Amino acid sequence: MSHTRRDVLRGGLLGAGWVGLRAVATGLPIGVLLDPARAEALAAMRSTKARFLVLSLSTCGDPLNANVPGSYGTTDIVHPSDPRFAATAIQLAGRRHPGARSWQQLGQRLLDRTVFFHHATLKTSHPSLPELLRVSGELESAPVLFAKELGPTLQTVSAEPLLIGVDEVVTVGNRRLGSVRPTELRDALLGPGSPLPQLTSLREQTLQRVTYLQKRTGNPAIGKVLDAHTLSAKQTQVLGDKLMADLGAIRSDQADGQVIAAAVAARLGMSPVLAIHIPFGGDNHFDSGLVKEAEETHSGIGHIATLWNKLSSYGMADRVCFAHFSVFGRTLRRYGMQGRDHWPLHNAAILQGAPFRGGVVGGLIAQEGDFGAAAIDSKTGQAHQAGDIGVASGQKSLLRTLGEGLGIDSQVLTTQLPDGKAVRSALI
Repeated sequence: MSHTRRDVLRGGLLGAGWVGLRAVATGLPIGVLLDPARAEALAAMRSTKARFLVLSLSTCGDPLNANVPGSYGTTDIVHPSDPRFAATAIQLAGRRHPGARSWQQLGQRLLDRTVFFHHATLKTSHPSLPELLRVSGELESAPVLFAKELGPTLQTVSAEPLLIGVDEVVTVGNRRLGSVRPTELRDALLGPGSPLPQLTSLREQTLQRVTYLQKRTGNPAIGKVLDAHTLSAKQTQVLGDKLMADLGAIRSDQADGQVIAAAVAARLGMSPVLAIHIPFGGDNHFDSGLVKEAEETHSGIGHIATLWNKLSSYGMADRVCFAHFSVFGRTLRRYGMQGRDHWPLHNAAILQGAPFRGGVVGGLIAQEGDFGAAAIDSKTGQAHQAGDIGVASGQKSLLRTLGEGLGIDSQVLTTQLPDGKAVRSALI
């Protein structure tokens, strides 16, 4: 990586004067470092309800929908013959649902916070993802809306989504957001001139500056914030060592590197929304025997588990949500040419995190020689012919449910997603 590129990345990811890293080193909110005179008010802004989002996006149209709880229970649906995809009772928040055995990689605590949301995107074109993420008003997409709303309360370096190793289209105004490769992030934070290896020294410098301002201004609020939030030198040293070890473990720009980079970026407060891509079988028209589907789905679940393990080690498990969206699903009952065809009538998304109650939302109905998504009762989350979430509004309701879990203001969501209804049974 060139010296110029490295400096640009550091400035964008860590903020002017490395304010993001100073916040991490001290434990103080970024807002306090930028405006100490408003210390108490800015510290109070950090809402306990607002959460970061790691969002896996796929324009491939993965066959994930064929292998989640809610898609088992009938012999008409084809699953890989791999024993990891044998029907197994998957417990979600106290209820058992048949699903692929591979989901047990997540562990029970995470499964109890995992929602499998059955819906239909009604799309068959790979480039349709931006349309599915669209919201009303001036903002182009839900990820941009979520980042804009969450940035001030989470006090992140940026209030725009950060794309990590993904090529999916996310725009702000007429500007398409660029993507940072995991290895670039690694090299920017571990390369020559990075302050990360001297995190404890950065802590001391920053605290000296804030303490000086407290004494000079006589503002008691600064002292209160220092007492409430400051990390010890030992805590900062341990955190710095862990960040460097995790960054050093990034070996590729694929999903294995992306999940580590996303966990690091969340801990460093780079952005409220971190977009990655975890493959779950991809565009598998010619996947004879569904071999690729089995391998990528199993490894994809493993990548999710790794993400949560990293977040937990940073104490971030209750402050982050994960979601996976795909542009469309795949045929369930029949094979395509050798694998599966594009299928607009059924898809499955994943929502995970502390604000979600594990379970299956929606379900399947026989349709056009295969299976399609059913209408949903917004109170119970169950498939129901007379459900108040019709098939056409399922995608917007998925976004609305995610937005509620992230702590976005309900009025904002009503304005931006007028056709969406939150599924109450999926929220704690």
